Amino acid sequence: MDIIVIQFAAEVPARLVAACPVRITLNAPQDGETVTGQRSTRERLTDEVRAAITGGRLQPGARLNERELCERHGVSRTALRETLRKLEGEGLVAVEPNRGAFVARITYQDAEALFELRGALEALACSLFARRGTPEQKRALVESLHLTAATMRAGGIDETLAAKDRFYGALLDGAGNPELTSSLRRLHARIQLLRRHSLAVPGRTEQSIRELEAMCEAIVAGDAEGARLAGSRHVAQAGFAALPRIFAEEASTAGPGPAGEDFLRVRTGPGTC
Repeated sequence: MDIIVIQFAAEVPARLVAACPVRITLNAPQDGETVTGQRSTRERLTDEVRAAITGGRLQPGARLNERELCERHGVSRTALRETLRKLEGEGLVAVEPNRGAFVARITYQDAEALFELRGALEALACSLFARRGTPEQKRALVESLHLTAATMRAGGIDETLAAKDRFYGALLDGAGNPELTSSLRRLHARIQLLRRHSLAVPGRTEQSIRELEAMCEAIVAGDAEGARLAGSRHVAQAGFAALPRIFAEEASTAGPGPAGEDFLRVRTGPGTC
């Protein structure tokens, strides 16, 4: 095996550095670096409205006033309505006949179902990556972990969500299953809303980083079962953090609901996800 040369811009667990069988040179993006490309007005508008929803600037249940949005973004009503239809398909917008469009609410039951599905799919992604991932893909995952951890510790919620999105992009690339990638991408926007709830819990940042490190350690080692369990555990813990907050919000607006602690006991035994 070739000599491993690994250079990191900040601290990464030594066990990952030692285990990753590739040459890694890691440097954070420099200030002012951007990725440019041509986007249509509709794509730009969709991204901006989606970001306002997932970023919390447009709150669940808020009415989406067409005139205000058209003026704010400088677009036609036709373009706006196309955007709202797309976001309705993503589960972020609810269109009610004769009333208009509103930011969709994620109920406790919605969140419960999303965590169940996310847990199963992400556990599968971790397992597949451990079995199939190339050295280069493992290098990219470790690099993304480093950047994600640094961003999470810096404390910006929007930046953290973007960094975690890049981390999961590297994870799905290594899993090598286009159908799995497509399924998780369809859940992406609503998952971002759930992450916002879980990351707001005190102490969750460091716990989440440790869980991601465990996922990466198992993947780099080629331990498919360990990777699957680590992925499942990470989503379970995110559920423990987020669901009580979602339950409390729902109870404050809609009265009593299901018990907030019924879901996602930590499942670490064989055959669980």
